[in-house]
Amino acid sequence: MHPHTVDLTSQLGALERALTRMGIRLLEEELPEEAHIDGGLCRVDHEMVLYVSPGAPPWRRAEVLLDALRRLPHRDIWLPPEIRRVLESEDFGEKSSRLLSLEDRGEH
Repeated sequence: MHPHTVDLTSQLGALERALTRMGIRLLEEELPEEAHIDGGLCRVDHEMVLYVSPGAPPWRRAEVLLDALRRLPHRDIWLPPEIRRVLESEDFGEKSSRLLSLEDRGEH
């Protein structure tokens, strides 16, 4: 592993901290199977909530968090450089998977 590469657990922590600093409430909750999603950002009453399925593999959880952060005004908050590069990338869908350490992706 490259010495400057941040592991998936650290990336998840950085993403979760960034979202909570922005006032987003993170809720782990099983979503209906027919929804075919592992989470998403929504407004509940006057609060922004990010639902994440507790059964989602870590790489998928990271994608849900990245997607939510990308939809929010994130320019003025501190983020690790590799996460910032993905958020600023035009090719978000492809690079998000390459950014993250996905050693466990093949297991799910």
